Amino acid sequence: MENSDFNHPESYTPIKLNEEAIRSLTETRKWTTFFGVLGIIAISFMMLSAAIMTFVLPMMNEGNDLGFPPVFIGLLYLILGGLLVLPVLYLMRFGAMTRKALLMSDEQLMGNALRNLTLYFRVVGIFSIVMISLYILMIIAMLVFGMGMFAGNLIGA
Repeated sequence: MENSDFNHPESYTPIKLNEEAIRSLTETRKWTTFFGVLGIIAISFMMLSAAIMTFVLPMMNEGNDLGFPPVFIGLLYLILGGLLVLPVLYLMRFGAMTRKALLMSDEQLMGNALRNLTLYFRVVGIFSIVMISLYILMIIAMLVFGMGMFAGNLIGA
């Protein structure tokens, strides 16, 4: 079993990066920057969609077939877009700080860059746990509702 206590810096020796590690970090930086830019584009589209659904669709669509106003979908897009800002910010910070750290051989800056990558994965992990929990709750609710409807059909028959 590993015996690593990273809370006490005097208990371990610092890692030095070899050429392979630097190449890997450089490539990782490029990909995280790419996904960060895709995230910014996705957030922009979500905010644009939220604005259209909130302001334009209600004026154009008098006969609403959804059963609820499109404003609710617009607000949902707005909330989801707002939630995406944090992980995209962490990815972009990681890319920028890693680039600077590798160019200047700055260990402190590289530590901050890796901290942003850690925060990215933490936020995405929390979002994943929340979404899985919501799916499980929805499945349970549908099963309970379905059983209630089935029982109601048996009683009425």
